[in-house]
Amino acid sequence: AVPYASVRYAPYQKWFAAIDWLLKTERVRLDGSLSYDHAWGELFDTGYAGVAVLKPAALTGDVSFEYNWNRRVFAGVDCSFSTARKGGFGMPGLGSDQVPLSMLKVPGYADLGFFAEYATARGLAFWVRAGNLLNMTVQRNPLYAERGVNFTLGICLSL
Repeated sequence: AVPYASVRYAPYQKWFAAIDWLLKTERVRLDGSLSYDHAWGELFDTGYAGVAVLKPAALTGDVSFEYNWNRRVFAGVDCSFSTARKGGFGMPGLGSDQVPLSMLKVPGYADLGFFAEYATARGLAFWVRAGNLLNMTVQRNPLYAERGVNFTLGICLSL
């Protein structure tokens, strides 16, 4: 049999605390969110034979700061972040329900970005965003890693 990676959902319990904030003036916007999650369950302690199990990250969030000059030029920085996700991989047991657990870890990250927008006329704007300026491996999803600094350019039409 050939091993393959997959994502499955499993039952667990959790409690969490979260906060969202927004400060908006004529020239400045500061917003963000922060969430703390504590998850537990039998699955995290024993695992399934041959199945990887990861807990949600304990701390996740994002923050963004934007400055605008005459509603024509906008510039800012943002950062989304997550602590590491830990879990295990259930190893097939020899006729036993209790299987040893091999530890897994998806590292935490901070995705720092810069963005700017220039409104040329009413209804037309050009924007740019640079992301992952710290050049970290960003894994928002366990099986997909975003690597390296990235850039996005765009045109915004407001009809």
